Amino acid sequence: MSPGTRPVRVAVEALADRPERTFTYLLSAALGPAAPGSLLLVPYGRRLALGYLLAGVAEAATAELKAVEAVVSAPMLTPDLLALAEEIAAYYRAPIGTTLAAMLPPGLESRLIRRWVAERPSELPAELAALVGGDGRIGDAALLRQAPRRGRTAWLEGLRRAGVVRAEWSLRAPEVAERRVRVVRALPSDAEPPRRAPVQRALLAALGEGERTMAELAEDLATEPARLLAPARRLEALGRVELAWRTVERDPLVHRERTLNLRHALAAEQAAALDAIVRLPAGGELLLEGVAASGKTDVYLAAVQETLEAGRGAIVLVPEVSLVPQLADRLRAMVGDDLAVLHSGLSAGERHDEWWRILRGEARVVIGTRTAAFAPLDAGLIVLDEEHDGGYKSDRTPRYDARWVARRRAAIGGARVVLGSATPDLVSVARVRGGHAERARLVERRVGGMPEIELVDLRAELGGGNRSIFSTALADALGELRQGSQQAVLLINRRGASTFILCRDCGESLRCPDCELPFVYHLDGGTLRCHHCGRTAAPSERCPSCGSSRIRYFGAGTQRVEAELRGRFPGLRVARLDSDALAARRGFEAVYDEFREGRVDVLVGTQLAAKGLDSPTVTLAAVIAADVTLNLPDYRAAERTFGLLAQVAGRAGRGPMPGRVVIQSYAPSHYAVKAAARLDVDGFADEELLRRRLLGYPPFSLLARLLIGDADRARAEERGRQAAAAVATPGVEVLGPLPSYVVRRAGRYRYQVVLRAADADARGRALELVPPGVAIDVDPESLL
Repeated sequence: MSPGTRPVRVAVEALADRPERTFTYLLSAALGPAAPGSLLLVPYGRRLALGYLLAGVAEAATAELKAVEAVVSAPMLTPDLLALAEEIAAYYRAPIGTTLAAMLPPGLESRLIRRWVAERPSELPAELAALVGGDGRIGDAALLRQAPRRGRTAWLEGLRRAGVVRAEWSLRAPEVAERRVRVVRALPSDAEPPRRAPVQRALLAALGEGERTMAELAEDLATEPARLLAPARRLEALGRVELAWRTVERDPLVHRERTLNLRHALAAEQAAALDAIVRLPAGGELLLEGVAASGKTDVYLAAVQETLEAGRGAIVLVPEVSLVPQLADRLRAMVGDDLAVLHSGLSAGERHDEWWRILRGEARVVIGTRTAAFAPLDAGLIVLDEEHDGGYKSDRTPRYDARWVARRRAAIGGARVVLGSATPDLVSVARVRGGHAERARLVERRVGGMPEIELVDLRAELGGGNRSIFSTALADALGELRQGSQQAVLLINRRGASTFILCRDCGESLRCPDCELPFVYHLDGGTLRCHHCGRTAAPSERCPSCGSSRIRYFGAGTQRVEAELRGRFPGLRVARLDSDALAARRGFEAVYDEFREGRVDVLVGTQLAAKGLDSPTVTLAAVIAADVTLNLPDYRAAERTFGLLAQVAGRAGRGPMPGRVVIQSYAPSHYAVKAAARLDVDGFADEELLRRRLLGYPPFSLLARLLIGDADRARAEERGRQAAAAVATPGVEVLGPLPSYVVRRAGRYRYQVVLRAADADARGRALELVPPGVAIDVDPESLL
C-alpha cells in the first residue's frame, strides 16, 4: 500500500452473495477529502460504477485491491442514514448498495460530469493546449473531439498513463433558478384599443397608472393569466403598456408573520395530544387516533413548530403523492421556503435539487411520500399521516416499510414518531396494547358533526326488483342534493365500466393472455384493459373459445357509475377520481381544486376519493359495493374493508350541514362492516386481533414471502419447491409453493412461498438460506 492511501469500505449497487456485502478499495488522499456518505467512482468488473463510502473498518483483502477512481461528491448521506441503511439491508435482506441508492435521488449517474486536468500542459499537443482553460481544465466533449476516430480509448489512456492529463469527476451542480413573474406596466400614451376589444379595455382599467403582475390582473378580471397575454401584447404594440419580468426574492420568513403560536389555537384534547408528543422520550412513538375532522393536522403542525423552536427539523410523510399538496400548502404557510418536497412525482432533477437544499440546511421541514423518510436533515420529529395505508410499504427492492424505517431512524437519531389515523393499522394498535407506544385520541370533530350512517342490504334490494347499482336510499339521497351548495362522494374500488366479460354459452371469460386475469371494459376508447400489466385489446363480438355471440358485460367500475349518474341525474355535475383519470401529471390537484371550488357536485372514485378530501359542503358519502375488498383472499381483507368504509364515512358532515353515509353491501352483518358503520376502532380491533391470534397471523407472528417468476410454469413451480426446502428450518413454518393471486404477469409465471415464524431471529436464519434469484418480501403488506 503506497503512502497516502487507505483501505475503505464501499457499497456498490450490484448483486452480492449476501445483503450486507461491501467491497474494499484503496482511497488515495490525492483525490481530495472524502467522508462516510460521499459518492465515489470505483472500478467494478469492466466498468466504472458509483459507490458509497461507508464508515467502519474495511474487510481484510483476499486479493490485490483496486483503487478508487474519483471522489464524486461531498457526503450526501448523514451518519444516521448510513447506520439506518445497514439495518435496512440486514432486516429486509436487501443489498446494501441498492438500499443506499434507494435513499438518494434517482439518476445520479446521468448527473456525472467528467473534466480533464492538464497536469503537464507543456506536453500537450498544440490543438489540446489551446483548449485548456484558465483553471487548467479541459471539458470532456472538447477533448474527445480532438481524439482520433480510431483508437480513441487507447489514445486517451495513453495520455492518462503518461501523466499528461487526469480525469476529474463531479456531480452537476443543483439547478437553482430565480423565481420570476410577468408584470404589466402602464405607459403614457393617447392610443386607444379598438371598440371591439373589451378585454384590452378591461385590462387597462384594472391596471391603472402603475405596475401589476399578470396573476393580479387575472384575479381582478376573474380569468386565467394565460388568457390575458395576447391582449396585453396587443396593448404593448399600441404603446399603452410594457411587458416585463420581475424577479421575486425567495424569503423563507415571508409567510411567518401570518402564523401565530399554534398551541394557543388548539382545543383541549388537541393540546393534550400535543403535550403527549412533547413528553415522548427520544425514540418514542405515539399513535394519534382521531376521527375525521378532529384536527389531527393541527396537532401535526403544532408539533412541527415546537420541534423547529427546539432547533431540530421535521419530516411529514403521507402515503400517496396525491395527498402532498393539501398538507404542503399548510406547512408552506407556516415555514415558507424552509419547506422541501420529496416524492416520485418530481423529476429526477427536481428531487436532486431538493435533496441538496435539505442537506445544505436550507430546508428544515420535509414533506413527501415514503422516500422522504430518508431526507438528510437532523430530524427531531417524524410524522406519518394515514399511517394505516399500504402505500408506506415499498413494492421493489429494498421492500422496506416506512413505518419500520421511521421507528428505527427515531431510535438512532433520538427523534419522536407520531402515527396518525382515524383507522389505525392493527399492528400499531397492538404496539400500544403491548406497551411499545403511547396513544392519544381525538374524539370530537372540530367542524361539523358525526354523520348519520345507514347500512343497505343489497340482497333485499335485489329481492325487491331493484337491479340498479344505486339502492333506493342512495338514489333518493342523490336526488335531494342541492346543486351548488351540497356535494357527494361515491366510492367503488374498481376502475373501468365492466369488471369482467363472460360468454353465456360456454362460461369462458375474456382474459389477458399475459396475466390470465379477466379483462376490464373501459368506456374511454371502448377498449379491454388488464389492470395488472396494462395490456389492451379490442372488444370481441364472439367468444374466442366457442365462437358464440352471446358475450355479456358484468360488474361495475368507476366509469359505469359515472355514466349511470350522468344518465339518471343529468342536473348533477359529475367527475371521476381514479388512476385512469389521473394519468396526467398533477391530475389529482386539478380534480381536487374543481371539487373544492364547487364546480363538481358528485365525485366518483376509487380509494383515492376516500383520502384527504376535506370539503365542508360534502353532505353525502356512499360506498357502492362494500364487498369488493372484503372477499379478497388475504388475511388483511377485513382490516382493509373496515378502514376504507370508515374513511369514506369521514368525508361527510365536515361543515355546518348534517352528513349522511350510505354503505351498500351483500354482507351487512359482517363484523368489519358493522364496526365501520359504528366507527368503532377498538370493537373491530378486539374481534380481528382475536381471529389473528387463533390463526397465527401478524402481529402474533412474523411473515416473509419468497417470490419466484419464470417464463416456464413447471420451472417456476420447481424453483419454488427448491426455495421452500432450502428455508425449512426449526421455528419456521413454510407454506407453498403456491401460485400468486396474479398467476402470470408480463409473460412470467409467479409462485410464492410464505414463511411464518414466532420471532425475527428464526425468520432471519431461514432467509439467509434463500437461493439466488428469489425475491424476498419481509413483513409483506399483502399475500395476494
